Amino acid sequence: MGEFLVPPSKTLTHFAGTLVTIRSEKSFFDVTKAIESRLQRLSVPRLIEYVTSADREGLEIYVDQVSKPSKFAIFWEFEQGSTMRLAGIPIESKFYLVGNAVIARGLFQYTGAAGLGAPVRICVSQRDGEDTRIDMDLPSAFFGKFPEMSESDVPRLLDDEMVKVFEDAAA
Repeated sequence: MGEFLVPPSKTLTHFAGTLVTIRSEKSFFDVTKAIESRLQRLSVPRLIEYVTSADREGLEIYVDQVSKPSKFAIFWEFEQGSTMRLAGIPIESKFYLVGNAVIARGLFQYTGAAGLGAPVRICVSQRDGEDTRIDMDLPSAFFGKFPEMSESDVPRLLDDEMVKVFEDAAA
């Protein structure tokens, strides 16, 4: 008659990370300008074209081109400050998703849950009268919470190279 469905299982895992905060005396606008001059914007529709046509080589070439010279590109950005100012909060804020679709294979090959942290979330903000700050999860601490990713060298690469991109932008 009817099918018997097994209820889904749920696991709760304690998940703590390490927040990287880079402070800069440069203005919010100068820091975001520096970031955006170092990181090109990746075209998600163009990525979809490569995937739809199963053009792995074309995808890899495109990602390599867009990710130069830093190895990383901006997948998505969202300006949050204007909404916060409208709400009466004196802050400039911009959120970015930054990564490299080819490098990310070294995360996703271990678990699809890599999508929780890849691309990496970056928030640049400045409250009126304060320094600008760049905040991000330390990739090795974030991905280190996934036991299945223990063999991946990508989190350390992100720590070493991605954090440097943002330190340089803040300098």
